[in-house]
Amino acid sequence: MEGIKKNWPESLVFLVILYLIWKTFEQSVLEHHFIIPTVNYFAPGVLLSNLIYYSRKGLKWPKLILFWLFVVGDFCSFLAIFYSPTLATKTYLSIWAPIIVAVLVPIFTYLLYSYQKINELFKD
Repeated sequence: MEGIKKNWPESLVFLVILYLIWKTFEQSVLEHHFIIPTVNYFAPGVLLSNLIYYSRKGLKWPKLILFWLFVVGDFCSFLAIFYSPTLATKTYLSIWAPIIVAVLVPIFTYLLYSYQKINELFKD
């Protein structure tokens, strides 16, 4: 469990990077577009890959960036529980979507707290 608490943002961002690599391949090789995948998928993939690379090397600045990205995402998810009319109407799980988000928000909040404690992000 300690390993999960220490590296969970990197794992989730790695999954996003895999998706961006697939979308770049799909758009450029399979659909023969070259400008759009470079701007929309490849550039963010490179930036996120560098965050993961330097985070795994033990540097603090990429861990802080990942922490704040996930704090913003967690806060937006929290607000979506109460203020998003489309959360319940536009999803496949229309009744369950707010409940699922309401369960995931405390889990991610706990993981964020554990991540900053384990990596000593705010210890001066």
